[in-house]
Amino acid sequence: MRFSGIAASRGIAIGPAYRYSRTLLYAEDRDLLPADVPYETERFDGAILRARQEIEKVRRVAEQKVGASASSIFEAQMMMVSDDIILKRIRKRIKAELKPAAVIVDTEFSHHQRLLQASDNALMRERVDDIEDIKQRLLRYLLDRKKWLSKIEVPSILVADMLTPADAILFARSSVLAFSIDGGGVTSHVAILARSLGIPALVGLHDAAESVETGDMLILDGERGELIVNPDDETLKGYRQEQSFVIASGVGVGEKILEDDAPIVRTSDGQDLRILMNLEFGNEIAISEAERLSQTTVVSGGEKRLGLGLVRTEHFLLLHDEFPSEEEQNVLYKDLADRFYPATITLRTFDVGGDKVLSGSYREDNPNLGWRGLRISLDEPDLFLGQLRAALRASYRGNVKIMFPMVTTQDELQRALAFLEQARNDLRNKGENFDEEMPVGIMVEVPSAALMADTFIPMVDYFSIGSNDLTQYTLAVDRGNDLIAGLFQELHPAVLKLIQLTAQSARRNGKPVCICGELGGNPLATPVLIGLGIEEISVSPSSVRALAARTRLLNASDCKALVNQIFATATSGEDVKRMVLEFLNERNLVESFSDAKLRRGTGARMPKK
Repeated sequence: MRFSGIAASRGIAIGPAYRYSRTLLYAEDRDLLPADVPYETERFDGAILRARQEIEKVRRVAEQKVGASASSIFEAQMMMVSDDIILKRIRKRIKAELKPAAVIVDTEFSHHQRLLQASDNALMRERVDDIEDIKQRLLRYLLDRKKWLSKIEVPSILVADMLTPADAILFARSSVLAFSIDGGGVTSHVAILARSLGIPALVGLHDAAESVETGDMLILDGERGELIVNPDDETLKGYRQEQSFVIASGVGVGEKILEDDAPIVRTSDGQDLRILMNLEFGNEIAISEAERLSQTTVVSGGEKRLGLGLVRTEHFLLLHDEFPSEEEQNVLYKDLADRFYPATITLRTFDVGGDKVLSGSYREDNPNLGWRGLRISLDEPDLFLGQLRAALRASYRGNVKIMFPMVTTQDELQRALAFLEQARNDLRNKGENFDEEMPVGIMVEVPSAALMADTFIPMVDYFSIGSNDLTQYTLAVDRGNDLIAGLFQELHPAVLKLIQLTAQSARRNGKPVCICGELGGNPLATPVLIGLGIEEISVSPSSVRALAARTRLLNASDCKALVNQIFATATSGEDVKRMVLEFLNERNLVESFSDAKLRRGTGARMPKK
């Protein structure tokens, strides 16, 4: 059985299922005598005290495992169980309605859940589970029920209808391999914690948990958003090969993964590919792993290190639901630049809106075509200038680049550059030190930017192609909608032609162009991107070794011939996949590109020639 979900945290896990199911508690309605009110109020206060103690304990564990930024998730729960207005209202209702504390707690928190569930804001709806956690915690104390199990003895993939942030942290202390959750979304607190913990996770699986029993063999594919229950031997073998390849990448432990002029890797016929890393800001585990990997590329006689091709600054916002101040941002950006020096880091300005919703956002019928990315920054000049000044101040050592997301027209870019110049003037007037030549680039994520690439050239130092959104807008497919997930074809010839147009424009004018979307880490895309002449690819830290190993096995001239064949005959993403698989098969590269066998549409089996 295969279930499609949303990949909330990347990675692949293979192991037995552990079916986790909470028995939700409900209070039995009954009446109190007036004389019972003081005792019932005292029981409620005791439950609140115990809840605070447990939440604080979980927060400390979270801080230990993922750092202070992610542990702040539990501060919101602590605020709720410390909110005087809510607590006074519950005490008042116990006295006025002569109902047990458990009944009032149940109805009061359920009311808040219904309000959030009815919200137009997706982020608010995803906080319903956080309130359910507090409600169930209080009911457990008030109804004298046993503590929930939060430990797994055997390394397992946890399968659940729902999971709370506290569950995620406590299970992470035991032998959990991955999380499979029927509900939730990519911005839910559990999803954020899973990414911070480096644990693969799928959300939005709908009813998969009903079909899984403890002990079932599972493959959780956090790369393609799929849960496979009781796979056949061939599928299991293929995924085990993929796991091994991703981890080892065909490179022995201790062997360098890039050339002496790091961060360059070369094809078999000598074409250079520069590898960079994508980073979700605020994820300390990911930052530390990227920093470690960057240091392993240092070669004798030099200080060249692997840099960051995309730093998603908005992920810091998903942890806090608010914009950090200029000073807070400067501390974060400066720390990141110093940790990776002398390698460059590329800070993308806040890309919020669309599928990355913040509390307080406006209701939009079609948010992906609405107020998002650079449009929000241009409409919020104080916030925008604060971020630009923070980035400039962090650039004083000359290793910071800045990038604007979702640029659609020249007018938008001109306005953004005007704000950047204003930020420079603000710092000059204060005598602040910064890089006057800090490189500026744009994300090419919409067809208009790709088609008009030549007109942007005089205004920027580089292009970075965001393949996720470029695919979404080219094919009119919402990449977060699991109902049409099969239509999201990042290798569709139309998408590839837009990438080609952008790359050709950049090469003609001597400007670098980088791929920084999910396409860069897709093994099937590697020969295509090399054939298109892409010279920079930025991928997640976990994909660096695999991309380097794959690149060495390819001949750039052969890849160019493949691309010509694709543009001459392919009419769909499936055509391109088939042609790439045949290309690899003819060169006996299938095992080395084992991930290619498993991509959606190939059924984990090689097509017969």
